[in-house]
Amino acid sequence: MKVMRFLAASLVFAVAAAAQIHIDTDSGYFADDGVALTMVLRSARRAEVQGITVVSGNVWSLEGAEFMARNAKLLGVPDLPVLIGSEAPILHTAAMSKKESPLEFSGAFATPQPTLHPPHGGIDLLIRDIEAAPGKITILAIGPLTNLAIALRLRPDIEAKIGSVVMMGGAVRVPGNASKSAEFNFWFDPEAAQVIMRSGIAKKVLLPLDASIQAVFSKKLFDEVVAVKTPITALYREDFGNRYPGFLKRPGVRSMLWDELAAAYLVAPSLVTRKETLYLDIDTSFGPRYGAVRELDRSLAPNATPVETVFNMDFPKVFELYRRALVAK
Repeated sequence: MKVMRFLAASLVFAVAAAAQIHIDTDSGYFADDGVALTMVLRSARRAEVQGITVVSGNVWSLEGAEFMARNAKLLGVPDLPVLIGSEAPILHTAAMSKKESPLEFSGAFATPQPTLHPPHGGIDLLIRDIEAAPGKITILAIGPLTNLAIALRLRPDIEAKIGSVVMMGGAVRVPGNASKSAEFNFWFDPEAAQVIMRSGIAKKVLLPLDASIQAVFSKKLFDEVVAVKTPITALYREDFGNRYPGFLKRPGVRSMLWDELAAAYLVAPSLVTRKETLYLDIDTSFGPRYGAVRELDRSLAPNATPVETVFNMDFPKVFELYRRALVAK
């Protein structure tokens, strides 16, 4: 699958609709980003999805775009624009990450950055999608927040045009999963996450690691999904079975939901059972707490809007939504 064939699709812009969704992702081979995309595109909100931008995080954005373009084709939307945004975080680098050990997961930083630079356009696409539905666009941000942060720096006026941003990221009251203090998406680009936390976007919804660690599943769910043979479940089997968490190699291992929780919120917000409205900030001081969530000093960002922070959901119903989306034909 070539990313180039999707670049031309960016020239076709959707007419403003009652509501629109833009997905910003750091997709790996399939994993939680692929499941999240499947959940959205196999829901009643499918027609609202206008475009996908890819950011570096789990893997470098060039590779992630190839994966996401393939996923979109298999899900029946081959013409959905899938474009590369930023290739790297605003400030964080692989060299910096080597001084932050021990790390549980360093994502793209663990591999050399590609030297091939195809034509970009992802951030322009993100801006155009926001402008196409002022006040009604939802950004589903399931990777580092680099693309959205750069878009707001390039065009500060679009901040007021974003209806909502639904994010997976941050560890509010629990330990991190990249470093001891920080969740991976916010750790990979803390400066970008701080831009969004301090922004005046009308509605900010956060699905943090605090919720993810309660959404644990075993090989039983994996087996239920892969028992149904489709191109999507084949990808799921390969990734979840042989890569991470490796159910086929380690049957007793367990995994949890990350980006899938943000997709579940987008599809069925009524599944939330506990949330708090908080003013949040991100620690951008290089050190042990780089990328950690902290309380916002509102004098630093007087126009910042609060963050609707989800701490609990009806997880049995979330898992059923997850399973049904994956096995659909």
